[in-house]
Amino acid sequence: MEAEKAEEANETEEEEAAEEPNDSNEVVEQEEDNTTIEKNEGDDEDKHQEQVDLAYEIFDAQEKQDYDFLESVLSQGSTLDKKTNMFSFENVTYPHEQEFLTAEDIGELEFRYTHKEDEDSIIVGFGAINYETESSFVIDFEFVNENGTWKMNDMDINK
Repeated sequence: MEAEKAEEANETEEEEAAEEPNDSNEVVEQEEDNTTIEKNEGDDEDKHQEQVDLAYEIFDAQEKQDYDFLESVLSQGSTLDKKTNMFSFENVTYPHEQEFLTAEDIGELEFRYTHKEDEDSIIVGFGAINYETESSFVIDFEFVNENGTWKMNDMDINK
């Protein structure tokens, strides 16, 4: 009987020790939790990295006038005019046309952010900086998931 009381006392002490903020067990638990959080964040970053990489590929394809690639990544309702090197985006709040962007137009390109609109829509933002003219503008891509494939639904410039 005394052995059972001693065992219960040990279990109670262990439970209380796990709840104490300065206990080394909690630090381990926190480290494990942080590792889990980092893995979850890494998964999200990996998902968004696909769209960031796709945006860079679209910049390169515009520079090289790789029409086949550009047409392959356009969403339904978006078109490409090869004669004028211009996109037309219709499935957006404000339908518009957008000329191809070249390295000369952009200057120095800096990745800025991603924003998940919903499960099937991600915004990827870049800053375009021209240090000589001390000017900059933002380029936003909207990617939508069409049948499991990410497609460019919009490329918008905010000057």
